[in-house]
Amino acid sequence: MSESAIKAFELLFHLARVGSTSLARLSRDTGWDKATALRYLNAMEKKGVVERREGDWTLGLALLELASHVPVTENIANRVKPVLAELAKATGETANLSALVGADSMYLVKADGGRALRLRSNPGDRLPLYCTAGGKCILSRMPAPLRLQYIAETHFAAVATKTIIDPQKLAEEIERTIRRGWAIDDEELEPGLICYAMPLDLPRYGFSGAVSVSGPSGRMVQAQEEILAALRWATIGLQEELGGLIGEDEPQLFGPGRGGFKSTDWHRPGSEVYE
Repeated sequence: MSESAIKAFELLFHLARVGSTSLARLSRDTGWDKATALRYLNAMEKKGVVERREGDWTLGLALLELASHVPVTENIANRVKPVLAELAKATGETANLSALVGADSMYLVKADGGRALRLRSNPGDRLPLYCTAGGKCILSRMPAPLRLQYIAETHFAAVATKTIIDPQKLAEEIERTIRRGWAIDDEELEPGLICYAMPLDLPRYGFSGAVSVSGPSGRMVQAQEEILAALRWATIGLQEELGGLIGEDEPQLFGPGRGGFKSTDWHRPGSEVYE
């Protein structure tokens, strides 16, 4: 591979990590001089591989078209689908995989739990980071400077009556997400619906996203411990299978099988066991 091609890929992978950045910040973070970086960016912009948005550079939509033909992307989706199906079956609720796309959270894979009341989401739907559990997980994994920049520069619209639109309150919510390892959308996207999510990071593929379970608030609150345990099982399994990083001290949970989840780490006497 030529040196020019390698340099172009270096820029693309950097943009994949940071989401969007100014030319000055890109130059400082990568060590490239501005003129060289701009020359590469302008060349890739002509093909739609990168885009300029309000003065910042970000990955372009042409990459989505390319990604749809990449076996690795298809392989990831195929591996996630069975896990989400088990997760939806175990909880009886809607399970989703979402990822960071631009400044939004995009649903990639969905599995329904079979109940009548469920989240109306479809693969390809894009939603703001600040009012979704998956989006909060993504924000919790961002480098602090990028997260603070997002909070400072984003216009927070009230999607629902409980949407967090105060930047300070959102920052505090993200800190809570970081400490406990999971996020909640407490009727902040749609009244009557709650969503729990856990981050799914796959550094090998530059993937930053989340696995989530959504459903009516009454059912979700009552089964919170069970759902979080199921989410834990799903994210640990996916990270191990797809090459993410797992700490040695991570707790291991049994997956859903004929007897449902059996981990005494979370089971509460009298709580529902999913079969």
